[in-house]
Amino acid sequence: MTETLEEKKQSLSYPRGIDQVPYASFMKIERYEYQEGLAKVAANQNDALGSFARSGTMKTLVNGVTGAMSGVYGGAGTGGDADKRMNVIADDIARDGVSTTPKWWDPAGVFTGKPKTEVPGGDNEITLPSGEKTTWNKLKAGKDELMERRRKGLQASELNVALPEEFQYKYSADWGNEFKMGTMALMADNAAKFAALGLAGAGAGALITNTLGRLKSASGVVGNIPGMPGPDDYAKSMAKGAGMATNPFGVNGEMNMKNIVGLGGMAPNENAIQMFQRIDFRSFDLSFTFAARNAGESEDIQTIIEWFKRGMHPNSKNGKGSAAMLTFPDVWVLKPMFVKVDETMDNDGRTQLKITDEPIQHPMMPKTKLCALTNLRVNTAPGSMMNTIFDGSIPLVTVELKFNETTALTRMDMEGSRTRSNNKLDKGFVASSEMANHPTIGF
Repeated sequence: MTETLEEKKQSLSYPRGIDQVPYASFMKIERYEYQEGLAKVAANQNDALGSFARSGTMKTLVNGVTGAMSGVYGGAGTGGDADKRMNVIADDIARDGVSTTPKWWDPAGVFTGKPKTEVPGGDNEITLPSGEKTTWNKLKAGKDELMERRRKGLQASELNVALPEEFQYKYSADWGNEFKMGTMALMADNAAKFAALGLAGAGAGALITNTLGRLKSASGVVGNIPGMPGPDDYAKSMAKGAGMATNPFGVNGEMNMKNIVGLGGMAPNENAIQMFQRIDFRSFDLSFTFAARNAGESEDIQTIIEWFKRGMHPNSKNGKGSAAMLTFPDVWVLKPMFVKVDETMDNDGRTQLKITDEPIQHPMMPKTKLCALTNLRVNTAPGSMMNTIFDGSIPLVTVELKFNETTALTRMDMEGSRTRSNNKLDKGFVASSEMANHPTIGF
């Protein structure tokens, strides 16, 4: 069974060990595969996505449909993955290299023999251009170690990085549900007057209708002659002709009551009311400057950038770019952190600093729910000049990231809530009492 990002528990860090520096503030960015994020993060959220993640019925429905569609496009009998067997073989080779015992897929023992880190004649001593003496096997072992460290970094589930140079986040509410009460506001002000106006208008409408009815009855005496225009056609032609005569160039405005009273310097009062519609999704803009002081940090920076790039793009179950069905990109959680320190005094009166077990969430910066990485911008020439060093790496890079939260906040997220404990069927949330509701960590 393939391990998830969270189960691998790999971590990236820049600078290295930032989460162990006393009093340090840093940003922890957690990365989850989408389904993994639903199970581990969304299931604890007090919102619609959390309800879905906790619902066995919904997950059964979705998994059934997804499995059926994957089977159609991915190949029957392979669990929706037409390349499953070949992927297993490729993973075995990448992980184990040449094995000393045959695999189930290698009965002839083609891939058995010496470890992959050895080459024929690799123990013979060689001299590098720098004058250093080594062997081919040692060189290859160093390269393999570098590649393995990079591979683990790209599969990391979290990044601990120094706080960004810029960290902007925005809360916005949409009050765009506009309701125009118009003349109906008269009813709230004076119901009797509104009713009287309604009756007067009904009487006028009845009079117009009666007059038009008589005209139609009189014209209908002639009857409709086949092939000849009827009274309605004559009326339409007369109206069209009148319009052409009075507005031949189409420059007149519409003749309606609103424009007529406008000539008198009056405008109708729409009595509009704007009501709450929804809370907009939060967005987070982060800007980092990565400066490599040595080859190790240069490697870390390259891995971090690649980590973000791969995580924001979709994947396919069968590893093919032509796949009909893609899996969602990874999702992220941003957690500003602070390394808390306990100060004690020793017997000589000297202050001792002891880091607590785990860093805490930063007391003045919000964390997020599940987020999507929607924009990644890498500037390899932040000083308007491209610079590279001896191994071709770029020592100074700026990275701009934009995250959008996948669910909207409510006040319950900020003020807290508790899970139901007396209902086996409903594992949702209920409001806490205000005494037990004081927020210690906010969104």
